[in-house]
Amino acid sequence: MLDTHRVSLTSLDAMAAGRSDAAVVEQLRQADRSRRLTLLRAVLDAAAERDPAMSPLPPLDEAWTLLIEAQQRDPAATDRVLAHPHTGLWAADVLQRLAKGGTGPDDPPLWADLGGLHRLATAAAIRAGHDFRSRVPVWRGRLMLPTLGLAEVRSHREWDFAQVHAERGHILVRGPSGSVQLPDDSSADGPGWFALRTLRVAGGELWLDDIDPYREFAGPLPPHRLDTAEVARWAESLDETWRLLTAHHPAIAAELAAGLTTLVPRAAVDRFTPYSASHNDVFGSLVLSPPPEPVTFAATLVHEFQHSKLGVLLVLVDLLDPAADNESPRLYAPWRDDPRPASGLLHGAFSFLGVTAFYREHYPVEKGLAARAAQFEFAYRREQTARAVSTLLADAVPSALGRRFLTAAGERLREWGTEPLPGEIVRAAGWANLDHHLSWRLRHLRVADDVVGELAEAWLRNRPCPPVSREPPSLRPAARPAGAARLALTRTWLTDPDLYDIYRAEPELAMAEISGASAADLALVDGDTRTAAELYRQQLATAPDAPAVWAGLAVATGHPALLAHPELVHAVHREIRLRRGGVPNPDQLARWLS
Repeated sequence: MLDTHRVSLTSLDAMAAGRSDAAVVEQLRQADRSRRLTLLRAVLDAAAERDPAMSPLPPLDEAWTLLIEAQQRDPAATDRVLAHPHTGLWAADVLQRLAKGGTGPDDPPLWADLGGLHRLATAAAIRAGHDFRSRVPVWRGRLMLPTLGLAEVRSHREWDFAQVHAERGHILVRGPSGSVQLPDDSSADGPGWFALRTLRVAGGELWLDDIDPYREFAGPLPPHRLDTAEVARWAESLDETWRLLTAHHPAIAAELAAGLTTLVPRAAVDRFTPYSASHNDVFGSLVLSPPPEPVTFAATLVHEFQHSKLGVLLVLVDLLDPAADNESPRLYAPWRDDPRPASGLLHGAFSFLGVTAFYREHYPVEKGLAARAAQFEFAYRREQTARAVSTLLADAVPSALGRRFLTAAGERLREWGTEPLPGEIVRAAGWANLDHHLSWRLRHLRVADDVVGELAEAWLRNRPCPPVSREPPSLRPAARPAGAARLALTRTWLTDPDLYDIYRAEPELAMAEISGASAADLALVDGDTRTAAELYRQQLATAPDAPAVWAGLAVATGHPALLAHPELVHAVHREIRLRRGGVPNPDQLARWLS
């Protein structure tokens, strides 16, 4: 029988205030367990109405029976398999596919998709020490057994099946073109067997998953086995980070120990852009690139685990009005280059609320450059999160509980906003956030053509700026990704002044190492706004439609029209050029439009 799960107002208020609480995480973990079991039963019931064509696997009822037998023999071992992070994602995806009907061009055969239940039951039976025989789906000759590892049995087909025979602790996997005998200790590698690795810390152990085909929440993907040195670096990084958390952030460490189960390694985007991701249906598993140092690693764990927590919370309560449009991408998120739906902005706001709380607690711990870096992240994230919460309250439709939640978060962020920090840190954070918002407006907002045309005509005829209708610009999302060169330079200026001095002396090196960086950006980060403005004007002469250059000019000059309506100044500038009116001086045009 499944338990009934609730979240108290006290727990909800604690989450809204950015407080960590291992007891709340345990409640969420138990709720997620019940949800997974419900999804598994729903898959079984929905699949009974379908007959996968030419399935080489036994009926799903046999998998369900094996799962029950494993549960009866060893409940803890079976629960460990059912708690595997990707169980929920697999079940949710299969249910969606069954409800939708049909097969897409990239979908696996339905029998192979449904066969995930056979893999779960097989893994549970192995862990429970049960004797059995089963058939399971394999992809490209690989069989992934959740919580255990991957067997390579070879096959000439994209999708095939293998037979698993377990007797008195000996496990044999027979594939189409080969067999694999699992080692007596299945946590060790063996011929054709790649064990799911674990990383041990004081709070327990985590899986380091480099083999599961669905480890990155899509797929399937081939394994990307880390070598021994890479595993050692991950273990060392996690150990250092865990020691930092237990020493200075024990509540966060306890919370992560209660719910985090899996780290999935992935390459960074570049030197200045680490990668991390999580998924609503995958509680406790995080995808991330190799962490540069313990503080950033800790902040990344907090960031993504906040997403995991909210994903389960939203199964229990509605924070947004379910009757409203929460999925249309129309809102500004200070940490994203694309417009976001209310649901996505809520996720981001909650995630960065946790990150802000972490840096607020952490910057007093550090000294020197590390303290400056943590102060910047606190200032940067508190401003972003406060703006997102305000946007959700003003432009989304929260439920009654959601309004309570967001109001409490907003009050906490206002308190944090009054906490004093060094002036140069506050300035750098403010400029970084202003820069992002201006760039976003320039890329995604469009002024009505008739307004732009009337203004351009008046300019070309040397008339005063007419009192045209100033309707709010429309949202027209652009596909072009934005750069983050100035943010990367700002963080370098804060954390590595010696390197920044080299960049200042050799701007070409900065441009080579940081995509999109320019001498103007270096001057702006330095605080030399006069030089930065002149260099941005020179760039506009040759690249007059570059959003990053217009945003840089706006920050450097502080001109009211550029700060309030950068998309209008740019649109009129472009229309004048298209009408062969030459390249107008951007400062003069901004003053004329004011």
